[in-house]
Amino acid sequence: MINDSGIFLLKNKEPFGRQELFRVLEEQYKGLSLASYKLKMQRLLESGEIARVGRNLYCIPDHQAPVYDYEYSELAVIIQKLICERHLFLEYRIFELVQMNEFLNHQIAHNTVFVSVEADLGDFVFETLKEKYPGKVLLNPSVKEYHLYWQDDLIIVGKLLTEAPKGKKAVWHTCLEKMLVDMTAEKVIKTTFSEAEYPGVLEQAFQKYVIDESQMFRYAKRRHIKDDILKIIQSQTTIKLRTEK
Repeated sequence: MINDSGIFLLKNKEPFGRQELFRVLEEQYKGLSLASYKLKMQRLLESGEIARVGRNLYCIPDHQAPVYDYEYSELAVIIQKLICERHLFLEYRIFELVQMNEFLNHQIAHNTVFVSVEADLGDFVFETLKEKYPGKVLLNPSVKEYHLYWQDDLIIVGKLLTEAPKGKKAVWHTCLEKMLVDMTAEKVIKTTFSEAEYPGVLEQAFQKYVIDESQMFRYAKRRHIKDDILKIIQSQTTIKLRTEK
């Protein structure tokens, strides 16, 4: 752990970089090697004593602002295990509609599970899931198809964009940074809640959790909505960004 004086110094310099963190740790642990520094830094991130807020930028989170985590439904966990068994080296993410309920005023009562799969391998995952859940899996549906075939616990297989953020605890998790972007970038997801709620979603997310801003905006740029989200943040919220865009 960083001692109290180290935390105080870093809090006065938020956000701080790796070199500033190294200097604090070096004072606390005389003769600290680079390898030991990297190990201690990783442990600080895992314990939540520091949190990443941008590219090579960190902060000391308040107790009220932990790193985002979400407990997946039994269905989502079964899907993950099935994909892992059949497609061991596949990269994918899983997102659930009800995952947004923490931030929405009007709650989503019926869940849909989105499975985003790398490159052009969605067909293989679609066939795998269709065997276990016949009639409940759609592949890259349009908004019209989604609402036409909608049912509770519907499973949608789609494309995972390159450079999509990875989960914090498991690669296949959908982190908050990805969710905040996909809520307005994915047409199907966007139709499941009121657009007027989105500024409030951003406001709550930034108040409750530590957001990796660089990661979020890098992914938003990849999805061609970076300027749109920035405009909403600057004109419709009280969010004060820690990093420059």
